[in-house]
Parts: sequence; C-alpha cells; structure tokens
Amino acid sequence: MAFEIDFDDPSLKAALALHGIQERQGPGSRATTELLLSLAGPLPERPRVLDLGCGTGAASLVLAERLPGARVTAVDIYPPFLRRLEEAAAAAGTADRITTREGSMESLDDLPDGSVDLVWSEGAAYNIGFGEALRSWRRLLSPEGALVVTECGWITDEPAAETRAYWDAAYPLRTTAQNVAAATEAGYTVRATYLLPDSDWLEAYYAPLEARAAQTDPGDPHAAAAAEDVRREAELYRAHGDEYGYVGYVLRPRR
Repeated sequence: MAFEIDFDDPSLKAALALHGIQERQGPGSRATTELLLSLAGPLPERPRVLDLGCGTGAASLVLAERLPGARVTAVDIYPPFLRRLEEAAAAAGTADRITTREGSMESLDDLPDGSVDLVWSEGAAYNIGFGEALRSWRRLLSPEGALVVTECGWITDEPAAETRAYWDAAYPLRTTAQNVAAATEAGYTVRATYLLPDSDWLEAYYAPLEARAAQTDPGDPHAAAAAEDVRREAELYRAHGDEYGYVGYVLRPRR
C-alpha cells in the first residue's frame, strides 16, 4: 500500500522549507552520481531511466546530461520539488529528456515489467525500506538493465551507543554486507559498492543546510525544531561519521 504524507503538517512543512531549496535532499554529489553511472556498465543507446525519489532532481539532471539519448522519468511525491526540477531542466537545456511524475515510489503498478533500463534512487529507498525497494523495483528492469541505489548503513560492527540509539530511533541501519546479501536474495548480481566520501555529507549537504538552519525564526517552534534536528544530525556525523555512511549499490538483475 502506498504511503500517504500530510504536507500540511507544520513540522513537515518546516523540514521541507529547510531541505526544499537544497540542490540535494541527502548526502551526495555530482561526482558521486557520475562515478556510480560509470560503474553501472553499458546501457542501450537510448536508455529508459527512472529516478525514484528524485527530490529537486540533482541526479536526474546529471543522468540526462551524461546519457544524451536517455529519456528520464523523475518521480517524487512532493510537487514543489518537481517544479524546481522542471525549471532547472529548462535552464540546462534538457527539458525535452526529463519527464516529471508526481507519486510515491510504491505507486508504479502502471509501468510494465522490463520497461526500464536504469532504475536510479539516491538517498530515498529508506522511505519504503531497502529490501522492499529492491524487491518491488526488480520487475521494472529490462534483462540488461541496472539498478543504482544509495542507502545509509553501518560501516563498523561496533557503533557508539549514542550513534546506535539515534539511528535505531530514526531508521534502523544494516551493514553493507547485510545489504549486499539482501540484494542477492532479491535476485541481483552486485556489480559494485561505493562508500560516499565525507565531502558528500559535510560540504555538499550539511554546510548549506546548517547555514539555512541558522537563519530560521527562533520564534517559530516548528522551524526551530527542524533547525535543531539539522544541527543534531550534523554534529552526530562529525563525531561518529566513521561508523556509518551512505553506500552506493550498483546492481544487475540476475538471470
């Protein structure tokens, strides 16, 4: 069942106000997108690409640029993100190659089996769970297709109690080995894994986000709470970023 989000919820609105004008809504960078694309291996001359949980479309824009013959369908549940992507695509000259689609990553039943050559999702699979994402998206891939997804996980076997408590409450993490096992069980061959660098967190994501958090109205309790959440998360990563991180998984459907 597709999840529903109340965009009128004041706490969510405050969080989206902070994240909505970011180039990316999670850790990542152009360099990482390009590297993961190179690891995905050969694709058809005119690949059909599906970017799930695209946010404001940073990855969609790179994919449309680096795959000139591609047709990119960018999917997100939040309409203002898609409007920003449409504006950016027009400015970049790739509007004819990017189609936006409003909806959740679970509402894809209308797409035929084998209809996509590249399924892409950076920092968004957690919304439905990594394992469920792998299972539900596999049918979409053509026989020679690829799935590229980034997922936050443990990169140590013994995280600090503070780190464990934070992530157990927010989104329980698994290790890279556990995620590789989940991908294999879901019917994929793992072509590559790639740990995103600190710069994708600290420079590309947290630096602009913290700058905006510092400008929020302290008299608005929802905005103040959202800003505090950003500061807490960034401080945790600075202190314990050697214990967890985003990993890119480059997968091919196993025949």
